[in-house]
Amino acid sequence: MTQPAARSCDLSVIIPTYNESENIQLLLGKLSDVLNGIDYEIIVVDDDSPDLTWKVVEQVGQEDKRVQVIRRLDRKGLSSAVTTGMLESRGNCLAVMDADLQHDETILPTMFKRISEEGFDICVGSREAEGGGYGDWSANRKLVSSGARWLANVMMGELVLDPMSGYFAVSRQYFQGTIDQVNPQGFKILLEFLARGESPRVCEVGYEFRNRIHGETKLNASVALEYLLALVDLRFGWLVPNQFVKFGLVGITGSLVNFFGFAVAQSLGMSIPLAVVLGVELAILWTYFANNFFTFTPMTFRGRNFFMGLLLYQVVCCYGLVVQLSVVQMLLTNFPVMRESLLTLYLVYMVGVAFAAVGNYFLHSYYTWNRLGFSLSRPSKSAPVAVV
Repeated sequence: MTQPAARSCDLSVIIPTYNESENIQLLLGKLSDVLNGIDYEIIVVDDDSPDLTWKVVEQVGQEDKRVQVIRRLDRKGLSSAVTTGMLESRGNCLAVMDADLQHDETILPTMFKRISEEGFDICVGSREAEGGGYGDWSANRKLVSSGARWLANVMMGELVLDPMSGYFAVSRQYFQGTIDQVNPQGFKILLEFLARGESPRVCEVGYEFRNRIHGETKLNASVALEYLLALVDLRFGWLVPNQFVKFGLVGITGSLVNFFGFAVAQSLGMSIPLAVVLGVELAILWTYFANNFFTFTPMTFRGRNFFMGLLLYQVVCCYGLVVQLSVVQMLLTNFPVMRESLLTLYLVYMVGVAFAAVGNYFLHSYYTWNRLGFSLSRPSKSAPVAVV
């Protein structure tokens, strides 16, 4: 017997969280007040917060059935949390906001009206629109925000006044027509919906950004780098996958480590094959750490699986080692003149590194952090993702 389809509602509010236990209950109370008279649901998507944010929402949900929590045990990240919540939602309008009380919940009914009654595809809670502002931000933070907006406008054109906003709403119809093109990684999911869709009708509602009272900001150097990579992916993703860009950045640093190890080994009088092995092994250790926590973050190895992942990585990298040794040996055999100076010898070595890198990328993408890696890093059946 088939299950009946879930009843739709007018508005779904998606709230991604991580360590927001001091804020989330206050926000849920405020939303209950401002959304009075609207048929809504609230979906909190929590990345297994150590401060038990998910448990706080569970307790609220026991008394208010419009509130539910998705506790993710196998994935991390703001954008992927948002898309997870959207895919589980029932609303004809889908709104996204932070849990830190910095977004003004009182404009949410207006944003909902712009989507449901006025026919807009996207409505942005904007600090740049009329009536909006940044509160008492420091000059440095305003400068960083202005720079980020400028980069977005240079890369994508001026899509909206506040492309850095994390507060927005989309129609169900636009969401369904766009979600297959959206990259659920990175920092600013709004840019994905703005840039991937077919000429959306967009409006902005101004609001004054508030200061965080509880908890710590999630903004850091890693987030800034993710934002830059997201812009690269949006502008050039059709040509070069974003993951390959990240793998390439790690590979460049790995090549430097590889080259350094090889050069030191050569200066100590080691044979060329042994020096190659030493350089490769140092690069393997470095790039495993970097790729695990940067390139392939959705499938990150943690805990004891971190060492199992390292073993897998070592095995797969043996292919790269064989390729590199073969290329270096072939070039030196066929062009013995290349042995006569350090410059030509290092050039041959870097050619070998380049061939090995291409092969390693495909193997690690499809096996280490995919078919093999996923089975090691996902939660066990005894600890499923909880939907309450």
